[in-house]
Amino acid sequence: MKKIEICIPNGSMEKTITNLFANAGLEVIVERKRKNEGKINVPWIDYVSFHRPQEIPDYLDRGFFDVAFIGEDWIADWGYNFPTLLKLPIGRNGTKAVRIVLAVRKDSGFEKVEDLPKGCIVSTEYVRLTTRFLSKIGRKDIQVMFSFGNTEQKIKFGAAAIVDIMESGESLRENNLIVISELMESAIVIAVNPKSYCDKEKQSYIDCLVALIKGAYQASQYVFLVANVPQKSLTEASQIMGGLKGPTCSALTVENWFALQSIVLRKDEQKVIFKLLQIGVTDIVVNREIPLIMN
Repeated sequence: MKKIEICIPNGSMEKTITNLFANAGLEVIVERKRKNEGKINVPWIDYVSFHRPQEIPDYLDRGFFDVAFIGEDWIADWGYNFPTLLKLPIGRNGTKAVRIVLAVRKDSGFEKVEDLPKGCIVSTEYVRLTTRFLSKIGRKDIQVMFSFGNTEQKIKFGAAAIVDIMESGESLRENNLIVISELMESAIVIAVNPKSYCDKEKQSYIDCLVALIKGAYQASQYVFLVANVPQKSLTEASQIMGGLKGPTCSALTVENWFALQSIVLRKDEQKVIFKLLQIGVTDIVVNREIPLIMN
């Protein structure tokens, strides 16, 4: 029996992704943290390996892993073109994709990349991506300098601009920086080594993994809502609650009362509850921990 080898990023995204694995019924068990490796109790997964997100595209390209969870930003930086099976619009906080932006000091007077001084320095971890971006707009004169971290601080030490990741923008604001250009939006994708995906047995396992992770991600976007509804409000309450194919309805022992249950988008939870209360719905119960939704 063949097994697949999986790579996921360590650091800020590690917990978000391992939580998806756990909710998909694929809990990653790490016995020795320094080994940067974990096991999953299913026969078709050999191991899960944790590595720096910057390095994962190269490891996948060289065939060290069959499947990897990778940021689109680092795939773009390396210039690879992997088959991607699922896009997860999650960032460091697990809620949305991030953006790769070029930022300058707020009082610099620069409004666009073309305004940057000739021969100036742009500091970034995305050296290849930034170099290609600047070349395309005719600014080959700009020096792209590698940043080993704390990139927002580099303008204090000679850089005219930085290229960095932005999620909420809070870090840029705290450092008195503004965005003057966006290079790309970046989500986490499940990418595969093409040779591995051509193997029919491995392909079936990879597809199963993707389906389970997709189900866990979908579940994270919903809450499970149960409510008691008077008969006169049943149709309206059903429309408000909605669901994938509509709510489930069952009669209560109290005459002319029914229990409705459905899944509701997490972002709409409070709006739905408010509307239900306005039409006489009672006994509303919300479960915010749905592990898996597969449809």
